[in-house]
Amino acid sequence: MYSFKQKICIYFSIILLAISVGINIKDIFIDDDYTINYEYVNTKDMAQPRVAEKQVSEKNIFETILSSSDNLGAVEEVDMQLESVDLPVTQGAEAAETAPKQIWYLPTEVGRISQYPNYGHVAYDITSPRGTAEVIHPVANGVISGIYTDSAGALIVTVHHVINGVNYTSQYVHLSRYAEGIYTGKPVTINDALGYMGTTGYSTGVHLHLAVLDCALFDPADSKCSDLGAWYRYDKMRFSQGFYGLGYLMYVPGSWNSR
Repeated sequence: MYSFKQKICIYFSIILLAISVGINIKDIFIDDDYTINYEYVNTKDMAQPRVAEKQVSEKNIFETILSSSDNLGAVEEVDMQLESVDLPVTQGAEAAETAPKQIWYLPTEVGRISQYPNYGHVAYDITSPRGTAEVIHPVANGVISGIYTDSAGALIVTVHHVINGVNYTSQYVHLSRYAEGIYTGKPVTINDALGYMGTTGYSTGVHLHLAVLDCALFDPADSKCSDLGAWYRYDKMRFSQGFYGLGYLMYVPGSWNSR
């Protein structure tokens, strides 16, 4: 058995140990059961007063400005009413009529440039994987002004265009055959067929020789292009001046799969 003095030392040792490890002394000496009640705290409710303080009405803001007008001078009332504005039409037929329309188009649905214009050859040479099945279309709306073959036997069609009051002629050379129903004087659009890609005449392979000049070929009133001799002289002169055919009038890519 322990002496009284030893018991006192043991109790004090236990108390010190309990304090060091954070044990409640009551749990050691009292066996009564008890529960801890946790009170639910709504943090959203706690935030409401601060939020409410920030919710200032438009009327209060305006009154605050008026109350400080003694220091700032007279405050004029500003009329915030917006005037009605007629917006431009963006849908329907009227918008389609005012929308800019494309004038110049590529001559084939599929094509690749095999030769670019130069001083001795003021035209684009265009090939296609479709070969002689590739349909040739006008590069702009116009009227067929010539259907003929040259001295080497190349099948050729020319189309006269008037764009913004300026005369142009597009020339399509080396066709394999003409499209059905064409004739000189026939109005044509960019969707009509003039013929098919070929290699007739002086040609090294199936392709389209496409030349465009700002004159009216075969028109006696146009001295620049009244005949083929004048046409070839004029195209060299215009090339030296910076006009090189369709690429001057629109962007011509190196290859394409759509007009």
